[in-house]
Amino acid sequence: MFKNERLNRIMTILEHKKVVSTTDLEKTLFVSNSTLRRDLMTLERLDKVHRSFGYVELVKADNLELPYLFRGQERAPEKHRIAATASVFLGDNQAIFIDSSSTASFLAPFLAKLNHVIVITNGLRVAVELDGLPSIKTFVTGGRLRNGAGSIIGDDAIGFLNNFRANLFFMSCVGLTNDGVFMSSQEQSSVKRAMMQHAEKTILLCDHSKYNVKSYYRLCHEDELEAVVSDARPDQPLATSLEKAGVEVLV
Repeated sequence: MFKNERLNRIMTILEHKKVVSTTDLEKTLFVSNSTLRRDLMTLERLDKVHRSFGYVELVKADNLELPYLFRGQERAPEKHRIAATASVFLGDNQAIFIDSSSTASFLAPFLAKLNHVIVITNGLRVAVELDGLPSIKTFVTGGRLRNGAGSIIGDDAIGFLNNFRANLFFMSCVGLTNDGVFMSSQEQSSVKRAMMQHAEKTILLCDHSKYNVKSYYRLCHEDELEAVVSDARPDQPLATSLEKAGVEVLV
């Protein structure tokens, strides 16, 4: 098989599966590890794929992290509905972790109605939305600003979060499957994981476009979630998996 044929075959496989192991690709294409590595390097230079830890992922609009100001406008009506539904978990005198996702930032108008609430976040957009609300005491992590994401990451952010305990953690993701919750950044995931570990309950805010989407890094398993809040119900296989894991789905 010529190189161009192999590249086209790899892209066809990824367009169908989204993520595949390099071992499976070697077997499917009947090529050596070194040949496959060179082919994937070619596709990576063309921004067609992303390689990491023995897996290769299709690069497309759905799994790229868009600049956070743009993400705030994308699917805004759905995000507002998700935040409105998620507001049933909110109450006075709570401590709440909120991640840097644009979806979570839509909680701000509902937080404004509460009294004596503490919010801890690594998100610039969340902090700006909460600025000026007298009933909310907002803590923003230290750390390194992730370019274009409006997100603070790194060991300093995690160390800061380790000093807090919260009733709730609201977060979003790149994808949700019956194999867990997925992210496209290990650094982002490490910060979210620190929040999860120090929160009593984790609520996933996830619009329908993220159902059955898998990226290369798994943040957590389904049974680590208290609830999934979305704008539409998942298909039956995913819904059944969430139910077996004891996860409530709110729409």
